[in-house]
Amino acid sequence: MFYEDLRTCGLKRRRLRELWAFLQCGLANLSDDDPAWIQTTEEQAVLDLARDILIFENAVLPGEAVNLAVRALEAEPTLRQRFGSPVVLADDYPLMSRASQRLVNLLATSKIAVAGSEKTALPTFEPYPCATGFEEFEAVRAPLQRVTLEAPFHPLDRAWEATPDLAGEMGLIARTIAEELACGTSPEAIAVVGVNRTWRANLQRALASVGIPAAPLGRQLQKAPKGELSAAGEDERERVLKQLRDGSVQLAGSRESCAHAGTNDTATQKDLPAFPCAGDSIAWRQWLSFDDALGRSAAISELRRVAQPQGLNLAEALAALDADSLPGLPATSPFALSLLAPYRAAQRLLREQSEEDQPETDIAPDSAAESSSASADTASGTSLSSSRHSEACEESAVARPSSTRKGAEPCGRSASPATPAVAVGAPEDLFGRTFDVIIFGGFVNGFIPSRDMCDPGVIVGGARARQEASDRVAIALAGQRATRRLLFTSFESCDLETAERLRLHIPRIRLRSGVRTCDIEPSSYLQELNLGPKQTSGPTDQRHPSA
Repeated sequence: MFYEDLRTCGLKRRRLRELWAFLQCGLANLSDDDPAWIQTTEEQAVLDLARDILIFENAVLPGEAVNLAVRALEAEPTLRQRFGSPVVLADDYPLMSRASQRLVNLLATSKIAVAGSEKTALPTFEPYPCATGFEEFEAVRAPLQRVTLEAPFHPLDRAWEATPDLAGEMGLIARTIAEELACGTSPEAIAVVGVNRTWRANLQRALASVGIPAAPLGRQLQKAPKGELSAAGEDERERVLKQLRDGSVQLAGSRESCAHAGTNDTATQKDLPAFPCAGDSIAWRQWLSFDDALGRSAAISELRRVAQPQGLNLAEALAALDADSLPGLPATSPFALSLLAPYRAAQRLLREQSEEDQPETDIAPDSAAESSSASADTASGTSLSSSRHSEACEESAVARPSSTRKGAEPCGRSASPATPAVAVGAPEDLFGRTFDVIIFGGFVNGFIPSRDMCDPGVIVGGARARQEASDRVAIALAGQRATRRLLFTSFESCDLETAERLRLHIPRIRLRSGVRTCDIEPSSYLQELNLGPKQTSGPTDQRHPSA
């Protein structure tokens, strides 16, 4: 949503992504130490706009937070005494940004130990890791003690199995999962990954046909999105609405405590918003992003232009706009109407939920007639509340595209609890998660490495090296995310039509029972894993001209 607001600067998408990546990388690498860090007016304009957006929405970006923390600890020694620790252990040190590495160094007052792998560069939680962290740490802290661990932290059962055909591989995976479930393994502790999207879709259907629940494994975005924001479901709307309700309750509690403390505490009351129902600015920004992300960004940009000079944040500006007390932006303007429709819908939902949460007083009826009357009144009140809830949901979805409303559940219907399911996704989707059992399926030439990598001369030079590094990271990620068992599966043949559709590497075609059948080789990376036979057509083949 922040990136959508940033796009209102008018720059082309690609240029804005490049500029913002440069600014994010600069904050993560502490490049703002250099006064000449910003060299062009375009870079300065984007940086100023980003700061205005964050201030208006009471927000801070992760990279910016670490940067500010480092600056504060360097400027105020008392903060190190307050937040520091005698002993600090920093795990995955090379996967941190330079700012995070500096931060943990500053927090250690007596002793610090850093740990991590120097060999494989895996995906990180921070978008700009500092791979030279060990060298920089050693240069600053020398002399130091270095300990190298040879044995893995936990034993991992690694194996590879091959089947005659593609259907056999699907059956092998299904049987393996069924055996694990029979042994007491939870479905949520099992993941199946594959690099080919069509293969994963076929696997989900195969698992569903034998009664094994499977669900796609969502990916965690770390950088600015390349496309538009995805449509939000009812669960996401309920989560944001709860965040708005909690923010309003906390704000009301703060005002009530100030009132009980006395009216002389003007400093505390000055920090509170002028509008008691203003709420959380970030939650309001999330709510406004539903249905029309880019259009709402333009409206919020106009609202920020008017409200920020008056010292208002987003939540306060929306409350002032609703009361038609915001000079410079009348409530009848198109921008204001675009924001007020979802804002008033949310306020209506919050009022209804607040009324439903009010404790009811138990009154004993004098007769059966009074009891029936009370029950009827309660039922009518519930029906009225549900109808208002539906009307408010319809009002908030005025600008929602039909494609967004199509898959959503009716408003007011509680979502059924999710059934435990086996996760199916790409290897990179394992980032940030851990599973007892991981099955790496479709481990054949054409999938990993890709078909173009298997054909000599198609991908050469630096592009080939980068692709090989990406494949090895995917394999290493599967190995590090599995805690007990890692199984690689492959198939030895399939028909020519399927092989072409899946873009498999085809070393040989044979005619079997009148069907053109392709021989499929297991992945060449099996040799590096010491699990399979040596291959002659993959990226490890030194006879290729591109090798």
